[in-house]
Amino acid sequence: MKSLMNNVKKFLEANCEFLRDQNEPNRIFTKGYKIEGIYLLISKGIPLFRTEGVGDITLFTIKGDRVEYLLPAILPEKIQAKIRRRMLEILRGSFTDDLKRLMKEKYEKLHYKKIGDNGSWNCYIAPPLSEGGTDIGMCGFCPACTILGSMITDNELEDAKTSYGLKSRVHHDIAFATTAYEKAVSEMTHNKVGDGVSYTGMALFEEQHVLPGVCFIGKVVLNDVTMMEAKLVLSSLTTITRMGAGETKFGSVQTILLGLKAGKYETISSYDVVRKVLDQSKGELIPPEDVLTHVLRYIKEKGFTPLLEDSNINIGDADLTVEMSNDEIKTLWDKDNYFYAEQVVKYIERTKKAGGKEGSRERKAKEGEEE
Repeated sequence: MKSLMNNVKKFLEANCEFLRDQNEPNRIFTKGYKIEGIYLLISKGIPLFRTEGVGDITLFTIKGDRVEYLLPAILPEKIQAKIRRRMLEILRGSFTDDLKRLMKEKYEKLHYKKIGDNGSWNCYIAPPLSEGGTDIGMCGFCPACTILGSMITDNELEDAKTSYGLKSRVHHDIAFATTAYEKAVSEMTHNKVGDGVSYTGMALFEEQHVLPGVCFIGKVVLNDVTMMEAKLVLSSLTTITRMGAGETKFGSVQTILLGLKAGKYETISSYDVVRKVLDQSKGELIPPEDVLTHVLRYIKEKGFTPLLEDSNINIGDADLTVEMSNDEIKTLWDKDNYFYAEQVVKYIERTKKAGGKEGSRERKAKEGEEE
């Protein structure tokens, strides 16, 4: 269904006043430009949206119209991590020889360190080190790092003598289920098959799975992004097809972007939307198409631009995605992201000249030696 992608393009073009220009000076400082997006995440397998450990699921009590509902939920950090992984997949899949030359010609001259001798690039999420270090796989300069945030130290940038944090420009609400816990979740017993053998022995354990057809309502906010950055984030979100623990076996999902709204402040939350749906669903497991219809009608009342019509919707349509061409991703690297990464470097240089954190430490050390 290409109309979704076309409708996103039309929305961004019509609201370009709330997008940042590619080469705008001081883009690293916020102007408060926001694009809110409401989306639906539909369980199509038996995903595990757990937080604390085996056998649990994240739950919240929401009060509807005189009724309390115990709802499963997906926490924002889970959604953000999945968007980052999906974004990195998109960037790696479009990394051509032209981009390798770009790394050598432009990014390497900014003194970013995680660039290979032939212009190769990779950025990844690594497990924390035993000593407590984190983010050891992140490069600090790619679109995933500049949009979703990262730490820049002397491991990533030659001129960084202390740690600088790039704050994420993508924010999230908790994604609440529209079905009450007792109708949305089932406890299942699993056999733990040993590696290299075909038998399970007596290794049994239980997990709480979300049932197929359960819908979660989420909200994403894009802050101070360019046209290409917005497309990359929305492409990463709408092409998520698996999520949760054990996603290779259980986590089949579909993510559908329903509406967008541009402005200088946030106007709605996923909490507001789910309460409206609960007034209609009463916490029952209703068809995803009905949830879509309720959400679309409500967010339209709140000034959002619906990206789908609330009639003749087929959730099995595989084309409900936002996609970027290789040329668009090349432009993103060459223009939007390069200017942002360059401004980060210039900011770090200014703080050093002005006697930033590292300058203060150096002065104190020098004063101590003189004494």
